[in-house]
Amino acid sequence: MNQNKLKAKDLITIAIFTVVFVIATFACVMALSMTVVGYPFLASASGLVCGVIWLYMRLKVPKRFTVLLQSIVCALLFFCIGAGWFIASGIVVGGALAELITSAGHYKSFKFTMIGYAVYGFCFHWGAFLMVILARDYYYDYALTNGTPQQHLDALMPLMSWQLLLGAGVFAVVGAVLGMLLGRRLLKKHFVKAGML
Repeated sequence: MNQNKLKAKDLITIAIFTVVFVIATFACVMALSMTVVGYPFLASASGLVCGVIWLYMRLKVPKRFTVLLQSIVCALLFFCIGAGWFIASGIVVGGALAELITSAGHYKSFKFTMIGYAVYGFCFHWGAFLMVILARDYYYDYALTNGTPQQHLDALMPLMSWQLLLGAGVFAVVGAVLGMLLGRRLLKKHFVKAGML
């Protein structure tokens, strides 16, 4: 039971890699948000790139509540750098669901870890874009306030639809799964050591 308790070094590891995870996610978001075509696929790109970091954290700290804790810290960091409350909410909801799913595999199952991460990616996607559909005026003003050029928004908003966001949500799941598979390939030695292969 004591092995499942978080220690100081575990918290430090979570903090460090959560910051790395946020930086990598933010870099993907910034890169794709520069084009109208790439904008709906922010979650799929970040899911692919950040899958290795997520998986490494699960290997380093395979303990209860680590996924949830990471997601809460991640949401707070995103909120502090200007992301809206709806994005932070998507991250927390996704993290809570990923925690439940990952715990079903006792934090040792690659399959459950991958499913949890895919659900996280899907929730992150909807947290980022649901407001575009539900409250277009609010999102438009929010994006303008955060420095998004009006010309960019005027080109983007007409493209946003339920159909596009559902399709992009599927790509978010695919990106997360590919990120996990890439992570397993790159971290094979760690998997063998942890008994997850």
